[in-house]
Amino acid sequence: MTLQDSHVSFEKQLNIAQDAVAKGDFKRAFNLFLALQKLAPKRGDVCFYFGSALLSVEEFDSAITQLSNACQLLPTQHEPLFKLADAFEMVNSVRDVETVINFALTQFPKNAVVIYRAANFYREVGQLIKADELASECINYSDDNLLRSYAWLLKLNLGQMQDINLAHDALSAINNIIPNIDDLSDNLSPNEPNSDKVDNNSASDNKLQMIVNYALGRYFELAKRSKPAFAHWKVANQLQLSMCDYRVNDLRDLFTAIQINSNAKKYHRAKSTRFTPIFILGLPRTGSTLLEQMLCQHSDVSSLGEQAIIASQVANFVAHHTQQPYPLFMPELDTRKGQEICQQAANIYVNAIKKRQLSTPFVIDKLPANFQSIGLIKTLFPHAKIIHLTRQFADTGLSIFKNHFDANEPYLCDLGELSVYNQLYGKLMQHWRQIYQDEIFEIEYETLVSQPQSTMHQVLAFCGLSHQQECWYEQYKKEDKREQKQKLVSMVKTLSSAQVTEPIHQRAIGQHNKYAAYLKLNGLVND
Repeated sequence: MTLQDSHVSFEKQLNIAQDAVAKGDFKRAFNLFLALQKLAPKRGDVCFYFGSALLSVEEFDSAITQLSNACQLLPTQHEPLFKLADAFEMVNSVRDVETVINFALTQFPKNAVVIYRAANFYREVGQLIKADELASECINYSDDNLLRSYAWLLKLNLGQMQDINLAHDALSAINNIIPNIDDLSDNLSPNEPNSDKVDNNSASDNKLQMIVNYALGRYFELAKRSKPAFAHWKVANQLQLSMCDYRVNDLRDLFTAIQINSNAKKYHRAKSTRFTPIFILGLPRTGSTLLEQMLCQHSDVSSLGEQAIIASQVANFVAHHTQQPYPLFMPELDTRKGQEICQQAANIYVNAIKKRQLSTPFVIDKLPANFQSIGLIKTLFPHAKIIHLTRQFADTGLSIFKNHFDANEPYLCDLGELSVYNQLYGKLMQHWRQIYQDEIFEIEYETLVSQPQSTMHQVLAFCGLSHQQECWYEQYKKEDKREQKQKLVSMVKTLSSAQVTEPIHQRAIGQHNKYAAYLKLNGLVND
């Protein structure tokens, strides 16, 4: 075999390994990667692909080893550094994430993508001034309008700008080279999934228009001009809705099936885990990040953040062993075989916590959509604590409407869709209340921010936690930490990352009043 033939064969095997990963055949993929590494131990791309595959199946230690090698072997590429930072983040090693991010800034000091990634990291750890400075650097070095628009949106959300008109001027200049908002409003149909009615625009053009309009909406909000703010948010939402591949009405059968297949039987098995899971759930933008941060001040509490372990890993495991999807497999969990499956499924969740190096007696899981899985959660973990957060729906709706969510979900980018989703959610929560009654602790956001001490007393008592005043007092006396070096213990990945650096306040209550007429006209039903 010639050297050229050997090279062709190597590349073919590498492609096969990557294809195996895409198909979920990790065993085959890993065997191929190992064989390829024996043939070419200095191939950094093999380390990168291997490490990325290991990360996707949560083999974190092995992933970190492979990705560290990839970083050394591919010194001119920043993607391995990002992936390594992701791996460290998954095991809650925030200091290592910062080390990797800062090394990337040193190696690629003028790379706008690297700088933007670093800006988001410092936003997530609450160092807002540094995040703002990096966002400005990103704008200066980038010649990509989409990235620059993301950076301007970040700067506006960070709240550090002395002159917000700079953002308006820059965003308007970008907006002038794309179709104006009136044309877009006429061309978009909010009722059609994957609408392609925006004339002569590619998907990337639509995304640019969307981000520019979210950012301009934020500018006009800060300028206290509600009418143009709402107009830009509306265009941004319409654009994002056109990227969604389903509508909320498509979920009706799922929500009905959850109720039909949820067994009213309560399980009283002995606690089978070394920790107590605390599930904070409800609609997005109802204060779950604030409550999480308050609880995490307790010495016995840590947080998983928002990860779909129950809905993906656990439910998929049960579905595989019962040959029924969620929620159709729920009745089968009452059988002897079902109880054995439950124990194995619970172990999957426990192992996921261990892999993330969370060792406190209480661990928070704050994925809002876990409200769909309360029956499964209580079946697997009868001792789990369920905290349901609510907020005045008009304020919730406005907060969702004006913020850009990465996920293209219809209820996150259309007021009418959100209202339908809220109805399905409310009906399902009422179903859970009838089954579990006082096992679900209800908190209103408005009460949490207006009466934090008494509310947290109740929360701690419900969870079985000792009363530590840090859970509420720290929020009162919290000074502006944006000038300080933060103690890097956690990362806030949600849209609330800037807000949680502030002391508790009530400014978000009643925010919808300035937009009430627009909200009603655009499909928000305040139930």
